[in-house]
Amino acid sequence: MSILVPAVGAASIAAGPVLLAATERTTGTVVVTGRLARFTLPAAMSLMTAVLCWAGLSRLGATPIWLAWCWACALGCGLALTDLCCRRLPFPLVAALAGGGAVFLLCATVSDGTWFRFGFACMSMVAVLGLALLIQVCAPEHTGGGDTALYAALALYLGWFGWDGLLRGLLVASGLTALVALAVAVSSRSVNSRFPAGPPLLAGALVSILLT
Repeated sequence: MSILVPAVGAASIAAGPVLLAATERTTGTVVVTGRLARFTLPAAMSLMTAVLCWAGLSRLGATPIWLAWCWACALGCGLALTDLCCRRLPFPLVAALAGGGAVFLLCATVSDGTWFRFGFACMSMVAVLGLALLIQVCAPEHTGGGDTALYAALALYLGWFGWDGLLRGLLVASGLTALVALAVAVSSRSVNSRFPAGPPLLAGALVSILLT
């Protein structure tokens, strides 16, 4: 497992340019223009990915679970950028977040024999997807398909830590998003103001995992 640390470090350096390219490809939008901006933004994303990866290392150790965490952090940075710049959470990126996480969690399961945890994580994803779809149908003006898919993808990671991890993570993520929504409503003086919900959802879920 000692090779994981330098490998993740190298991957973190490449994360910024790759995530920017993925954002622009999936949205069909040029996020930034200018030579300086196109250098500094990927560099900042690489730095953020690296910081988050190392933050998880002390909590999770150099294990397959840590790799799942690193994948979530990298894709989370890409999704946050996309939502902030384009107000979209593209399904290909959300699917990559869930698919990559499932692969790494499955590796951890095969290694440690934690099949119950993996099964619970998968069932959590399906259950949260169903609940989020119901909310979207009932209140389409307040949530979109990208938010629904993101909730399900995050539930996969949170569900790995059992009921406590799942409920705490969803509560923290939803609570942080509600606080952002309140701040936006107050500043704009409109309760119908729309805002990118992806960043607070991702931040809340990741913080919750570190505190689990």
